[in-house]
Amino acid sequence: MELFGTPDTSGRFRADDGVGRLSEATLYLSVSEMLKLSEFLAKCARETQEFDLWDHEHFADFISGSDPSFDGPDIIVHLAERE
Repeated sequence: MELFGTPDTSGRFRADDGVGRLSEATLYLSVSEMLKLSEFLAKCARETQEFDLWDHEHFADFISGSDPSFDGPDIIVHLAERE
């Protein structure tokens, strides 16, 4: 898996974690990686509904359970705010 991003021209960064805003992100994925990523995102969505204190999850932690040799970039899903 490869992860590329185009920085947002505003230059805005989140003060609490230093994450820069992107105007675009491109993921180069195999079919199996797409399926794993969609499984991960669905798991995150279910957990946000089940657990009031759910905050974020790392794809690398999720994938390491089924593929300990995973050496790709991490994707962190962070809950923006409760609906």
